[in-house]
Amino acid sequence: MRESLEIRCPECGTAMRVAPRSGKILSHGEVAERPTDLGDVVKRVEGREADVQESFDQAVEAERNRKIELDALFRQASEKAKNKDGEDSPRNPLDDRWR
Repeated sequence: MRESLEIRCPECGTAMRVAPRSGKILSHGEVAERPTDLGDVVKRVEGREADVQESFDQAVEAERNRKIELDALFRQASEKAKNKDGEDSPRNPLDDRWR
């Protein structure tokens, strides 16, 4: 006996795998778009390549912005540390009040 049956919806073309004994749906998928010609396939592949390149460019830009933000935070923290120099520093490095 078969493990599963594949059924396609006549209206939308969505494929479903169904267990023959229990009738339980094992999986279902999106509508499979079938290309009409090779030109459509080439356009889809080029579109995917453009999407991937755009996503990569956005990730690179986000990393650049992150570096700038982290550098600014570091500058602020070091300026704050310079301004507080000597105010609250412990006299004895083994002083427990800093723990």
